[in-house]
Amino acid sequence: MADNDLARLEEWFGHILHGLSPAERRRAALKLGQALRRSNLKRITANVQPDGTAMEPKKERKDKHGKVILPAGSKMFRGLRFAKAWRIDAAQDGVELRPASNIGAYIGAVSQYGLTSTVGHLRGRGKIRAKYPERHLLGFSDEDRDLALQIAADLLEPKGF
Repeated sequence: MADNDLARLEEWFGHILHGLSPAERRRAALKLGQALRRSNLKRITANVQPDGTAMEPKKERKDKHGKVILPAGSKMFRGLRFAKAWRIDAAQDGVELRPASNIGAYIGAVSQYGLTSTVGHLRGRGKIRAKYPERHLLGFSDEDRDLALQIAADLLEPKGF
């Protein structure tokens, strides 16, 4: 989804939330955050990026004798595939979805931005570093946009009917 579409959605959702009390706004932001976390976790588990494309598969990992420890294409982000690994910070003016731990944040940043990270050490010689491909973990897909619209519609619907 284009950035201007996201900005328009944010502006529209903001107008809806403006008519609510601060407590109702926070509850609505929390509900949106939980729905977005669910949606992003499904994608992370399936190794799919927010735009619907498959993530670049994991490379084969071998021990020092050349024996395969981890086959190519195995599941990634084992620790980040659960709801407890992600924190939702909801306030009356917005919602933030972020990793709950520093190591989760580091792993997510290395993968999200395609950074170089240390993967091992040589005996007395230094570090073994690897450049990771960009694998977008968090994002806003078209389904997420529809989900946000559904939550907004639920807010506008009169209670008791």
